[in-house]
Amino acid sequence: MDEKKDIYNDLLDHINSLEIIDTHEHLPCKEEDRDMEADVLQEYLGHYFNRDLISAGLPMADYDRLIGEDMAVGDRWKLIEPYWDICRYTGYGRSLDIAARDIYGVERIDGSTIEELNDKFEKAKKPGHFKKILKDKCKIKTSLLNVETLSDKYDPREERSIRCDRELYSPVYRVGKLVHPDFWSQIKNIEKQSEVRITSFSRWLEATETMIEKAYEMGAVALKNGLAYVRTLKYDRVTMAQAEEEFNRIFTTSHMPDWHELPAPTGKAFQDYMFHFILDIANKKNLIVQIHTGIQEGNGNILSNSNPELLSNLFLEYPDVTFDIFHISYPYQDELTVLAKNFPNVFIDMCWAHIVSPNASVDSLLEWFDTVPLNKVSAFGGDYLFVDGVYGHLKLAQQDAAKALAIKVGDGLFDMEKAKEIAGMLFYENPKNIFRL
Repeated sequence: MDEKKDIYNDLLDHINSLEIIDTHEHLPCKEEDRDMEADVLQEYLGHYFNRDLISAGLPMADYDRLIGEDMAVGDRWKLIEPYWDICRYTGYGRSLDIAARDIYGVERIDGSTIEELNDKFEKAKKPGHFKKILKDKCKIKTSLLNVETLSDKYDPREERSIRCDRELYSPVYRVGKLVHPDFWSQIKNIEKQSEVRITSFSRWLEATETMIEKAYEMGAVALKNGLAYVRTLKYDRVTMAQAEEEFNRIFTTSHMPDWHELPAPTGKAFQDYMFHFILDIANKKNLIVQIHTGIQEGNGNILSNSNPELLSNLFLEYPDVTFDIFHISYPYQDELTVLAKNFPNVFIDMCWAHIVSPNASVDSLLEWFDTVPLNKVSAFGGDYLFVDGVYGHLKLAQQDAAKALAIKVGDGLFDMEKAKEIAGMLFYENPKNIFRL
């Protein structure tokens, strides 16, 4: 038993020393964009762990109060105290306790420590905190950051790079609004950013190609499709005529007053056509596409929409597109394992996975060591809206990787030297190569 623990600790020490490439974040584009009015509970419960609390029974009305109302942090705690302790052992809860302990010296988040934690949180809320966490404590060389807007003023002549802190981030351009615009205002925003007047379906296609070209000119390292939250991942082949007919519906209401609040009633045929159109551009240019699969964040959705097996036709039809498949597709990680094994252009991304289920992440790594080439897996993407969560998530990811590697060393699959080499691939070399950084 002591020998196994020594192997694990040796590997964890090595992994903790590695430089990291973080494959996916939702952090503020610049530190000054952070909500400086939020206390520690408002920030920490703005993402993920709030969903466990709600799942455990926290009424939505109470959650809305603790997020939205002006009250002391101790009073906020009273609203959630009955639910916190029964949720703290989930990956979401553990990442917050790790952050509190390692960043602020508070061993555990509870009623006796919440005031101290908030005081230290407020004192740390000053310029340089993001760099301290991401660079100094996490050793992250770059984080791939989701962005939708290419320029502050929707004019690329004013700024020739995507607005984000390039010391911290490498931008990824989200294509969701090109495939599935929800409101007429979003179409007008694309019109402004692309400088293409949207008067027809052909002009929408022109604007789409312009936006992708500009995104890469401005430094985007990949495209991102997160639409499994709102529709199926099955993108069928449809005709241009079908797509155009659906697109033209938006013009039936665009002339009405208050157009910026009107929905854009496009359907599945239009969306299917648009994603194929974008993948055709990616295919010609050998671009990288990230796709959300598996669990959807929140409390309730249609999980089967996000099964990665639904993407098989795209993997076959666009062989020169590199597909980075998110979140280990949990709970469809077995399907993703086979897809990554069989398709040269399909890669596994563990972003979000270690806080969704640390145990499933360890088990998946063990499975992949047995089934897929070692270059197919990227071990970490924080996938957080707030920076402290990235640190807590990374610590769990490092522990999970050390556990899986230690088991395989114990089994005799490879020795310690090889295990440390594999760790470097998982956390740095693989994402570096996949995203051509």
